[in-house]
Amino acid sequence: MVANTELQRVELSGWRTGLANMLRKENSAWWGSRRWLVQSLLWAAIVNGLAAFMLFGLRPLVEAAGGPETDSLSLGLAMLFKLGPVILATGTIILVQDAILGERQLGVTEWLLSKPVSRPAYVLSKMLAHGLSILVILVGLQGVLGYGQLSLAMGRPFPVLPYLVGVAGLAVHTLFYLSLTLMLGVLVANRRALLGVSMGMLMGGMMFAQALGMLVGKFFMLTPWSLVEVLSLAVQGIPLPLPIWLPIGVTAVLTVICVVVTITKFERLEF
Repeated sequence: MVANTELQRVELSGWRTGLANMLRKENSAWWGSRRWLVQSLLWAAIVNGLAAFMLFGLRPLVEAAGGPETDSLSLGLAMLFKLGPVILATGTIILVQDAILGERQLGVTEWLLSKPVSRPAYVLSKMLAHGLSILVILVGLQGVLGYGQLSLAMGRPFPVLPYLVGVAGLAVHTLFYLSLTLMLGVLVANRRALLGVSMGMLMGGMMFAQALGMLVGKFFMLTPWSLVEVLSLAVQGIPLPLPIWLPIGVTAVLTVICVVVTITKFERLEF
């Protein structure tokens, strides 16, 4: 028996070749299984669980010590916008460490590129699919839950505009470490180097920013690491040495640079 197979022409278009199919593959890894649910519950427990402890668990202790109600609110905000960026950046590094490097080591990348898939499409599919999923689950969902908790603790809606500024900074900070990790997946050949550099940039960068702040004052805000220090202050309306949009803008530019370097280097990579 001879089966009749109808073939459909796939229109190729330069650097976009295979982008739709690659996006479908990457998105299905997040949304085609329970991964999105597991990650949503995990990060809600970590980020908002700790925020709830700060806002409600420590509140009786603060009141018993004669401290104002704003102390517990400040602790909750610090959890969301000071410790939160570090937690979410660490989670992002862990979640995407194998997105490119793991496929390179297993030979999956070479196999995919033997199909009608361009190299820029391969890289962009990783950035877009992982970026969207991380923004929705790690940033958006945690931001909504955090806003609800803060409003409940205050007994009235928390001011929306400063909170959205904080969430914007949190999103840009998280995307920076996403792009950095993907870039390292192209630049290095083993997982230890990738994790060492990315986590070193996160932890060492914060210490560098603090030292820079002591040496050059307000200009430390022109680094992405300053977001860890100033986001919670900006959300509370505390005056900053420089506008909060400066570190957010600098971090966004560095994110774009990481993406460009990743695509450029990946174009020259030999398999």
